[in-house]
Amino acid sequence: MHRTTGRSLAVVAAVLLAAASVQAQAPRVKITEVHTGTLFMAPVYIAEAAGFMAEEGIDLELIEVESGALGIAALVAGQAQFFDADPFQAVQLRRQGKQILFVYNLTKRVTLDLVMHPEVARQRNVTRQTPLAQRLAALRGLRLGITRPGAATDVYMRYYLKRAGLDPDRDAQLLTIGGGAGLLAALRTRQIDAFHLSAPTPYVAERDGFGVVVIKASAGDVPELDNFLYTGVAVHNVYANRNADVVRRWVRAVTKANQLMRRDQAAAVQHLRKHFPRTDPAVLALALREMLPALSEDGSMSEQMMQKHIDFMYDTGQITYKPSAREGLLWTNRFIGK
Repeated sequence: MHRTTGRSLAVVAAVLLAAASVQAQAPRVKITEVHTGTLFMAPVYIAEAAGFMAEEGIDLELIEVESGALGIAALVAGQAQFFDADPFQAVQLRRQGKQILFVYNLTKRVTLDLVMHPEVARQRNVTRQTPLAQRLAALRGLRLGITRPGAATDVYMRYYLKRAGLDPDRDAQLLTIGGGAGLLAALRTRQIDAFHLSAPTPYVAERDGFGVVVIKASAGDVPELDNFLYTGVAVHNVYANRNADVVRRWVRAVTKANQLMRRDQAAAVQHLRKHFPRTDPAVLALALREMLPALSEDGSMSEQMMQKHIDFMYDTGQITYKPSAREGLLWTNRFIGK
């Protein structure tokens, strides 16, 4: 019995040593990853700051860009190898004969949470416990802040209005305000009645008493936008085919960070501060807590998740054809868990 146990331990040790040897021998690589600076990327930021990328032999350079269009351009031009994209960009590129491939899912649902001024919420008699149809109908006649026309804040707000049987151009005012700071100021001063954005901005308004979150899409309040591939990390398909081992190492590092983020949020916030140095740590902790339910636990994707986003884009007029949602065309799980 003891001899068998000892032999088993020896085998395990040999396997671990072999794995360590393989890792040690893996060529060190430099990767440039462009991103739009959102908290969706928390596992990637943590993987870099906590040294998980370095453990995989990856020197990761993170470069923030102002828009998704710039990120996609960098990816297609080969100036960057990874980018946090959305399926709309992937489908548009497909029409141009170019292919990017999602290799890691960041979110499992839409993360835009709708915050309303408390006086308006009282007048409309809506809370987060109100039936969703009634909450959406309460948007009629309101001044709704968006970041810019065509942005997610615009697209999904128009969807909400249409879902309530309203005309976005006639039954409400969509006001272009700009980023989170502008939206907060506009809500505080009653220039707008509501807006939606990813955490932490809606929760800053709620914490400071001039907002109440009435639709929490990040927690699954909108069923058709749940189990929905909203944002993932993509690479060029040529890069994925030629550098499969590097992509696997990147995924392993991000997976370690994802696990750390879920078991020790205080440590996660400390690592995130490297990439959000000007953000109040308390706000960062609030943002992570509110965002975490919407983040993918393991980066995996499914045909159903992609199909829901493709259907959404088609039904809202963003695309005019439906590409296949099957694995291998726009997304793949082949690097997950390797």
